[in-house]
Amino acid sequence: MKQYNEKKFLILSFALFFLVIMTALFNTISFSLPAQEETMRMVFYGLGFTGIFIINLISNFTVADLKKEIIKLRRLQDFDSLTGCPNWIKFKRDFENIFATNQTDHYAMIIFDIDKFKAINDLYGHQLGNEILTAIASMLEKQLRADELFARMATDNFTILMKYEGYGEFSQRVENLIREINGYSQKFLVNISMGVYLIGEDDLDINTLSDRANIAKRSIKDNSQVSYAFYDESMRQVMIQENEIENRMEMALRNDEFEVYLQPKYLFSDEQIIGAEALVRWNDPDRGMLPPNDFIPLFEKNGFVKKIDTYMFEEVCKLLEKWKTEMDQLTNMIISVNFSRLHLENMLLPEELLAITSRYHIDPKMIEIELTEGTIFDNDVQMVDIMNHLKDFGFHISIDDFGRAYSSLNTLKNLPADILKLDKAFFSESSDDVRGKKIITSMLNMAKDLDLITVAEGVETQEQVDFLKERGCDIAQGFFYARPMNVIEFEDFVNKKLKST
Repeated sequence: MKQYNEKKFLILSFALFFLVIMTALFNTISFSLPAQEETMRMVFYGLGFTGIFIINLISNFTVADLKKEIIKLRRLQDFDSLTGCPNWIKFKRDFENIFATNQTDHYAMIIFDIDKFKAINDLYGHQLGNEILTAIASMLEKQLRADELFARMATDNFTILMKYEGYGEFSQRVENLIREINGYSQKFLVNISMGVYLIGEDDLDINTLSDRANIAKRSIKDNSQVSYAFYDESMRQVMIQENEIENRMEMALRNDEFEVYLQPKYLFSDEQIIGAEALVRWNDPDRGMLPPNDFIPLFEKNGFVKKIDTYMFEEVCKLLEKWKTEMDQLTNMIISVNFSRLHLENMLLPEELLAITSRYHIDPKMIEIELTEGTIFDNDVQMVDIMNHLKDFGFHISIDDFGRAYSSLNTLKNLPADILKLDKAFFSESSDDVRGKKIITSMLNMAKDLDLITVAEGVETQEQVDFLKERGCDIAQGFFYARPMNVIEFEDFVNKKLKST
């Protein structure tokens, strides 16, 4: 679009003003001349008429140019410059017009975005990212009806106002759109997360409708198994609770409201306690003791879990230092600490953990780092580097929840791990049937061949104990032996066990 030039505009205005004055002067002169000077009168009259014509011509061109500029400005205001599709401002205006004139049709508000769009831009370039956005806008324009709307709100966020005539027909349209977007590239899958809010009789403004569709979208964000979700009130309640947790989490960390709980680990061979797993609990002054499932998933999403993991690691180091000076009978206890997949972004993690152990004069071999199976197999190259570094410093490495994800045995062969923990859900569901027992036996045999220590989580019955012991599992952890307990309870529990032997 042309830039507004003040100097040029002033010169043009002055020239037009001068031309008007000269035209008027020529007309005055032409009428004031005597009749005998007809030729001169005609000359001045012609000059005056010519001036009027030129003024009119210039004015028309100027007005036409201004109209073009106004049209361009209006388009910039109403349409997205990249994709050419309507933007949020135009969407809102058209939305209000539809609901002001259409009182019979039912509609759904839809919001969606592209999963890991930043990664697509980083890996394949912004040009390809822009092409995807433009292609999506084209797909929406082709699939939507004349009385439906769509817009690009920002970045990779799109919104749709789609007619809802019944769940079956609506879902088919939505799934067709998702399938078309998924199939955009032959190199990779373009996954989207979509939230749907069915607009009812309630008098909600467009921003509230959009917020509720967005809540539904967030409930499934980055879930590769589900592409869209309908809003229900429970989602809003969850978001309110999450906001309350996020508003409190930093202060809770400063106030030491997060506590270490320990669940003992037993050797199957002699049923002696050889260590424990450190589990976090939140002792909230208003809501009481909160289990990890109430806050850890949220902390995984917002990244706060990295602070919690580091805090728990340091608390364990403090505890081990205390046992060294005050409780000789606990000095051989190896404590395992869980670390989130988010730590994989930090190649300096081994050095940072070593610095904490040095601060408390703790030998790294007294600590076991637990990394979930999904974490390892999703990030095998970088993970192997981090694991090797941790092992070089003396830390034990444990693969937690083995059996939950689709494990790559070839990758497992190359991992520098020491311990394999069988996932408790997999174990409890499989140990009561013949095929399940065969699978568990094969996993235990495989671990032995790889010189891995095996730990069974979630051991709850004598039958499970007998089976695992017979199949050669090394360590048990579960309610059959002991529940997670606070530090004081754990210390008393271990002392009593030692006195009874």
